[in-house]
Amino acid sequence: MCGRVASDAFAVVLTAGPDVDIEAILRAALQSIGRPHWVDNVVRVSAHAGFAQAPHHATTRGELTRRANRALRAAAKKGPGSIVIFDLSIDTTSNDQKFIHRELPRAISANELEVHYQPIVSSQGGRMVGVEALLRWTHATRGAIQPTTFIPVAEQMGLMDTIGAFVLRRTLQDARRWPDDLYVAVNLSPLQVRDRTIVDMVRSALADSAVAPSRLVLEITEGVLIDDRDEMVKRINDLHELGVRVALDDFGSGYYNLGYLQRFPLDKLKIDRSFVAALGRSSNGGVIIQAIVAFGRALGLSVLVEGVETEHQRVLLRLAGCDEMQGFLFAKPAPAKAIDKLLAQAKQGGKPLSAADEALTA
Repeated sequence: MCGRVASDAFAVVLTAGPDVDIEAILRAALQSIGRPHWVDNVVRVSAHAGFAQAPHHATTRGELTRRANRALRAAAKKGPGSIVIFDLSIDTTSNDQKFIHRELPRAISANELEVHYQPIVSSQGGRMVGVEALLRWTHATRGAIQPTTFIPVAEQMGLMDTIGAFVLRRTLQDARRWPDDLYVAVNLSPLQVRDRTIVDMVRSALADSAVAPSRLVLEITEGVLIDDRDEMVKRINDLHELGVRVALDDFGSGYYNLGYLQRFPLDKLKIDRSFVAALGRSSNGGVIIQAIVAFGRALGLSVLVEGVETEHQRVLLRLAGCDEMQGFLFAKPAPAKAIDKLLAQAKQGGKPLSAADEALTA
């Protein structure tokens, strides 16, 4: 029995014995849905499926439906064509999200959110040239809560504008006491860039901090570029015209259309850490990085690589021509006071960041 329960959601009820391969049935259903259709042109439809079974997962109709729906949401996060069979870890995730929904607004008002910074170093000499601002939340009872856990919830709750403004303002205020040749990088989510007030917010934060716009790098992701509308292109242009620089984060990890790079004003490419991890394990890893560096050079962009964890990777990346590096080899993210300490050491003739620095882990 199959019935439509929402605009793009359907419930399927199967009565089957324990030996039936339910996952195979669902896989066949998704393949059937995915066959191309002709509606003025070729149209392809993708779907995902979540599954719960009685009495193994639930003994009542309501609970069985709820758990199947949780599995469906988990499949949606994994992407088109995914199939998820309910298990208790999904319930745990659901409870965690409820906790974050309840606690995140309180954490914002109680100033529990913090900004930590990870140094960015030059490939030649290892001198610190910038820092990336990274959001951290340490809950009184739960301890550290990962951004990958609470940021999606913040986006669902419409809190990213508030959080994004806090991160930008705090970062620029910290940057005031750092050298003028040290830049700060702040991530912008697609939701923030879609907000029509983003340009005014950045302009106001720069004015209040008196930090030179050239010291601010705004990092955007593929999600911004995909929304290739004139309005979005204008918004990125308006940000660029403030004097700030724009970097394309996680380059190479998504489905980038190189045509995007002609429409959006960019200053820097950040090579995704997955390519760094492949160095030494795959003969193609270094070749791909060299190709990205050459590509960036041809467009007049600087190239930063993140996720550097070993000295071997550092040497290979320097030889590949990367301009800047970032990763645990040099330093872990740390509070602003640790950056103060590191800069003071550098001023007194301290060593370059060619290895993880104790000042940032103390």
